[in-house]
Amino acid sequence: MVMKKYLFLLACAVAMMLPAQAQRLIPKQKGIEVVGSLPIIKGEKLFAKDNFGLGLSLTRYLKRENYAFMGMEYEQQNMPYRSYDVKLKDALLHLGYMHPIMSDNGKNVLLYGGVSALGGYEEINDDKPFLPDGAKLLDRSRFVYGGAGHLSIECFFSDNVLLLFKGQGRILFGTDVHHFRPAVSAGIRFNL
Repeated sequence: MVMKKYLFLLACAVAMMLPAQAQRLIPKQKGIEVVGSLPIIKGEKLFAKDNFGLGLSLTRYLKRENYAFMGMEYEQQNMPYRSYDVKLKDALLHLGYMHPIMSDNGKNVLLYGGVSALGGYEEINDDKPFLPDGAKLLDRSRFVYGGAGHLSIECFFSDNVLLLFKGQGRILFGTDVHHFRPAVSAGIRFNL
């Protein structure tokens, strides 16, 4: 009797690990995505101190494995000035679309390409116009807008959990600093 219980539990565990494609990429299926990112800054190390980003997105699958997303993103960078780091902080809202480029036969690993429109607020040096040495910043905090190109590798860890590896190139208008801002990110998506 005890052995039957263990065999039943083992069979259930194995069945949960087997891929069930009927539960993947369903039209109107929604997901919540959480990512951490690193800005790519020319002449700087990828893992520079205090350069990071965080993102939260809501996704909705459409027909033919493509999906739309709405995401919020916070990114912080340090811009070196003499011995002082000027902080650049961005809070952005993305509205976008991702289209599948290719995948394996089982739809376990997918490569997506996409675009998004974005807008938000950019803060420079905590909105202080002067640096500690008395120099005045010519750049100022303001609302920014633009677009982004996205490339994403999405791997199904289970039917409802995906691991994500992304690259994006943002073009921002209305900013005084770095109009093109690429970034790499990794995260996880939970499909509901």
